[in-house]
Amino acid sequence: MVKLYIDVIIQVDKNGKIDPKYIKAGYEGEWIKVKAKKRNSMASLQLGAVGVRYTCDIVYNEIPREIYLFGEEDGRWCIEANDGN
Repeated sequence: MVKLYIDVIIQVDKNGKIDPKYIKAGYEGEWIKVKAKKRNSMASLQLGAVGVRYTCDIVYNEIPREIYLFGEEDGRWCIEANDGN
């Protein structure tokens, strides 16, 4: 697995709570709707990402999936991706 940085559209409420709404991913770089189910402050042991991990549901190519989306401390967002090997 590799760390893949992606564009993310987020919503921030009046209390500062951040919810990811869309990620720009896939083969064509399309926007994919995200439903965040769980939020934990933690690091990814596989990726070395430090910050907040969101457990999210997405539907990509009509297939429902669960992904981990990481909001890093420096403001960037990443997901786990296959390294092609």
